Amino acid sequence: MKKEKTRTYADIVTELELVISKLNSSDIPIEKSLKLYEEGVKLSNEADKELLTVEKNINSFKKSKKNNYNEINIEKSFDKIESIIESLDDEDISINDAEYYYKEALDIIFSIESYLKKAKSKIKKYEQ
Repeated sequence: MKKEKTRTYADIVTELELVISKLNSSDIPIEKSLKLYEEGVKLSNEADKELLTVEKNINSFKKSKKNNYNEINIEKSFDKIESIIESLDDEDISINDAEYYYKEALDIIFSIESYLKKAKSKIKKYEQ
């Protein structure tokens, strides 16, 4: 038995756009439009599953990520985040690349957060 190749999110969305364009056609018979509608619903559900998988991966990454940075250059970190945001603005970015960039940005943000929490606790210690 052959294992079915899984489609990427982008492939699913492309197929869904094709179905939608066919549904928008004015000369489509009602029977055909019902079949296309059902196919569109299936594709939409498949796309939702893909997005949920990505979301779960990101959430597990957040939970498992522990930062132990002693020092951090906040300015360089913000520059890197800005660079990541610019990469995410690309309309042709794949879902896998977007997930990678998102994880990278989270890593930087968690590093900054960890650093600031340590700084805050040191400040409180000196205020007493």
